[in-house]
Amino acid sequence: MQPLIGHAALRRELAALAASPEPPHALLFAGPESTGRAPLARYLAMLFNCEALHPAPPAGASFFGDDLPPVAPAANPGEPCGACRPCRLIAEGAHPDVITVSPGDALCKPRDGESHPAHPDSADIRICQVRGITDLVARYPFEARTRVIIIDPADRLALYAAPALLKTLEEPPGHTVFCLLTAAPERLLETIISRCRRIDVRPVPRADIEAGLLQRGVEPERAAEAAAAARGRPGRALAFIAEPDLIGARGRILERCAEIAAAGLPARFDYARSLAERWRGDQAAVRFELECWEAYWETGLRAAAARGDRAAIAGALEALRAIANVREHLLASVQARPAFDLMLLRFPRGTLVPSTEEELPAHA
Repeated sequence: MQPLIGHAALRRELAALAASPEPPHALLFAGPESTGRAPLARYLAMLFNCEALHPAPPAGASFFGDDLPPVAPAANPGEPCGACRPCRLIAEGAHPDVITVSPGDALCKPRDGESHPAHPDSADIRICQVRGITDLVARYPFEARTRVIIIDPADRLALYAAPALLKTLEEPPGHTVFCLLTAAPERLLETIISRCRRIDVRPVPRADIEAGLLQRGVEPERAAEAAAAARGRPGRALAFIAEPDLIGARGRILERCAEIAAAGLPARFDYARSLAERWRGDQAAVRFELECWEAYWETGLRAAAARGDRAAIAGALEALRAIANVREHLLASVQARPAFDLMLLRFPRGTLVPSTEEELPAHA
């Protein structure tokens, strides 16, 4: 099992929660994309089910337990061993009792007699999937000590799905823990948030990301480059390592950002149209481009702060708010073209051309 990158304090908190006599039945992992919400949820599943942490006595064990076989200890006391069957299956995403429910068909359970077409490309987690969750948690786990259901992203629970899930959270079964993952906790029902133990997943210091990459055998130069470009997001750093061309793409997008920021309205509207067209076919690529825009304006913000240029500081902050707003609009299924038009209109005129090797703050 590859070790988690960063979040040492959160790992200790999760270990304490899992070891408590009455652990929370629902946790809300809230934080930006690629910061480690899903790995932390899987880590919690290992804490609940690792055989080194929860050894089971063999059949026929003596009353005093003096004939128990030795259990291989974890590399770090209190942490999952990463080597037992539950840990390996959880790490591989193959454990039958650690289930991720996302938009699509996972756990879909139509009503009896209902005509229900498949919906693998659904943008939301639908009520039929929540019915599947409810049906599943009414039964004991197949083999786990504790079943873990990961809902990712929880802010995509559809209109009637969220209240249906609330009923299960209000009367949770003792053998199941829910992990709700979201980058937009404000989009969740307050009643759902109130029933969850909140875990805030924040950006990871660059030094921790670089150290984590080195621990995974990445060459020092590539580790430093990926950690700097990741802006505090270990998942993004791992993507840069897995797909080296992404670093080059990031540099080209940053150059394009500088051109658009210095351009007039016709060029900005053309660019907004291009973003909207690409959004229909490749949302992940557009999200990556928005991350690059954030890096561009954050660089501008730091440069303006160093100069003491209040107008430039205000402009960069407004641009960052515009990017945050367009993300919210896209999550709410607002038409993409007007959303991108508005974002580009709110961007100030700028001439900054950031280097792809720009110095980033410690958390990035």
